[in-house]
Amino acid sequence: MTGAAIKRISRQRAFTLIELVIALTIFAILSLISYRTLGSVFQTREQLNAETTKWRDLALFFARVENDFGALVPRSIRTANNLNAAPFCLTPYAVGPDDAQLAFTRLGFVDANGSAAAPQRIGYRSNEAGGKVELLLWAGLDQAPRAASKPYSALSNIRSAKWRVQDRAGNWRDDWPAAPDNCTTFSSTAPFVYPLSLELTVTLASGETVSRLIKLPQ
Repeated sequence: MTGAAIKRISRQRAFTLIELVIALTIFAILSLISYRTLGSVFQTREQLNAETTKWRDLALFFARVENDFGALVPRSIRTANNLNAAPFCLTPYAVGPDDAQLAFTRLGFVDANGSAAAPQRIGYRSNEAGGKVELLLWAGLDQAPRAASKPYSALSNIRSAKWRVQDRAGNWRDDWPAAPDNCTTFSSTAPFVYPLSLELTVTLASGETVSRLIKLPQ
């Protein structure tokens, strides 16, 4: 094969500068599309995980609340201020650091051996500044002077949580018991009457509002 023939074949097999630039441009475009697609997949997965966590936490919170109200027991208590509090108390007013908007007496929790603990006083309140619903636990039913509750986070990432109850006439109220027989002047000589049902409305930080209606034992 002559030298001229070899040069002619080399020119036929080599890329021109324009062809190389076009190939690099196509490769860059495909890389950019792949990067954006992969980023979109990761972003979608993170959003799905966040949504799943949000609704799972809300479902667990509602399940706990329903379990609490399914174990109500009509046992009044003595507060740290030596007042007689009703078995079930709801107030619409702002509460102190050791108080709950909704407080009640429930049966003790059952341990792994099937033994039930003593009845327990627990409560809930909306901490809108902290963006959460707090669960309050007291050490005992009849509290010693200066006894304080222990708050725990029951649900995070909320804007607000509101409770109201339905009386036997079908009216909705934001307090229970009704005045003058309110929570802190409750007379334990008469049988305690629970409201028919409790409505809990939670507004999440993401804007959704979810309500749950819970029928109370009579």
